[in-house]
This record gives sequence, C-alpha cells and structure tokens, in this order.
Amino acid sequence: MASISRRKAIFGAAGLAVGVGAVRLWYLHQTLPPRDPAAEDHFRQAQDRLLSENGGSIHSRFVQLANPNIRAQVLEGGQGEPVLLVHGGNGIAAQWESLLSRLSSGFHVFAPDRPGCGLTDMFDYSHIPLREHAVAFLGSTMDALGLKTATLIGNSMGGYFSLVFALAHPERVSRLITVGEPAGSSAIIRPSHRLLSTRGINGILYSTVMKPGPSATYEGFKRMLVAHPERLSKTYLDCRTAGSEIPGATESWLTMLEDGITKHGQSTLTYALRPELAKLTMPTLMIWGDKDTFGPPSLATEMAGMMPRGKAEVIHDAGHLAWLDQPDEVETLIRSFLRS
Repeated sequence: MASISRRKAIFGAAGLAVGVGAVRLWYLHQTLPPRDPAAEDHFRQAQDRLLSENGGSIHSRFVQLANPNIRAQVLEGGQGEPVLLVHGGNGIAAQWESLLSRLSSGFHVFAPDRPGCGLTDMFDYSHIPLREHAVAFLGSTMDALGLKTATLIGNSMGGYFSLVFALAHPERVSRLITVGEPAGSSAIIRPSHRLLSTRGINGILYSTVMKPGPSATYEGFKRMLVAHPERLSKTYLDCRTAGSEIPGATESWLTMLEDGITKHGQSTLTYALRPELAKLTMPTLMIWGDKDTFGPPSLATEMAGMMPRGKAEVIHDAGHLAWLDQPDEVETLIRSFLRS
C-alpha cells in the first residue's frame, strides 16, 4: 500500500512538473522574455570559437533593418560576387560553417541570423503573414548590406524564404540555390511538425524531452539533420546549443510554427508555391541529400522540372544539412553552378 502511494506521489509530481512547464511556455508565447546579456555573451563566445576553428575568415557585424524594425547579426567574409545564405528552422547563421569559410575564398558571403535566432532580436511570429515577412526580411537585409542583387542559398525554412523572395523580386536574385528540403515541400506536413505547431503540446515537448541543451542538440542532429552526427565537432555543437538556450529563441520558433506552416494538416509553405515555380526564370539549383529526413530527393526533381532553368542534384550519404555530411561535394556543386 505504501509503495502504491509513493508511485502515485511520484507520477503526480512528474505530471505537475510537465504541466507547469507547459503553462510556462504557453505564457511566454504571449510575451517574449526580456533580453539575457549573459546568455547572448555565452553564445557570442561559442560562435567566435567556431569561426576561429574554421580559419577566422568570417566575422560578425550588426545591421538595422527597416522591415521588420529589428537589429540583425550578419556573418560576413570574402570578396567578389555577393552570396547570401539563409539558415533554416530554429537555427543560426553559424550553422552554415564551414561552407561559409569555404565560399569566402572567391565570393563575398553574408549569412544573417533570422528574426528570433542567434543574436538578431527576438521576434513574435503570432499573426504575422509568413510569406510577406520572408520577402520583407530578405529585402531589408539586402538593403542594409547595400546589395542590389545577390545569389541566394537557403536551407529548410531559409529555402522557403529564398523562394518567395525570388518570386517577389526576381530582378534582385542572380541565382537561386536550395540545400536540403525547402520547408514544407511535401503536400502533407509530417506528424512531428504538426505536433510542434500545436500550442500546449509543443510547450510540453520543449519543457521536457526537447528542452534546449547539449543532449537535445545532439539528438536533433542525429534524428533529423545529418547522416553522420559523429563528424560534428564539439565546437559546432556547443555553438548550436548556446544559440538554442538564448531566452526567446524557443518562443520565436514555436510562434512561427503555430501560425505559419500548416492549414487543415497541409503545407502552406513550399508545396503551395508549385503553381508559381514556372515564374522563377533565374538559374536555380536544388541540392538534396539522399538521407534527408524531411522529404525524398524525388521532390527536388519534381520542383526543378517546373522551373525554366531548374536543376536538381542528389548528394549521396547526406542528410538535411548536406554540407555537414559531404562538404567537398556540396562546395564543388555550388562553385560550379555559380561560375557557369
């Protein structure tokens, strides 16, 4: 009888903890937490170590954007034709390393932290039309950097951002490259993403099994992002973890998912763009890992075939962040495409 009571007490306490965590995240959805200079400085130091590890050719700068009216961090390096890299999901600009460092030899590369990510101001996506936001953000970023035109390289959500910007302003996009599945390329949203886009459920997940930290970072890369997590350096993982632990990063990400990716269980993102892909007249390259857990390479072939100058390339033994699994092959494909 005593053991049963103890078990009930343990389960009750666990349930209470989960409930408190869910309520806390629900509340934080309504009001982004205040800035945490210590957490931001911790991330800045981790980012500096990562950039130094890859040769130190990339440096950080800040620009003031007009729309949205926020301060954004941009990683920059190299000289030559401008190339703007747009990261995905709840990621950070630094996750483009070492591709950034590699491309800085021959090109002028820029990689912004998107709103709500890294050292760019946190952002509440509630009730924000995501397509219009994506176009405004990339346009304002290019304006702040003094770029009339650029090649865009986007991964995942950054791939979607790049596609809709190219559709809205084709005169400003010289070439377009996506690496990994552009967000929402399939008609049906994955069950895991539907859970993450459901308020309350996502709060429970991010306060328990997906709570930001070293373990969650590694498991996320292992389950969803790369084919070979064992190849990632500790410096890389530490930087990604430090970014996820900045107060407001989780809330920004979840409000984007809740308001921006699905309607009636179907994608409102890249799949919904298919009727417009014929308007993408600039040279476009879709690079796709054969082990991308977000969608099969056949999606790249289908979409590239809808574009007047589209091309699809499949990378063997690579996941969603293909440049981390096969850096030499991805770099070679991009350089060849940019010089063609």
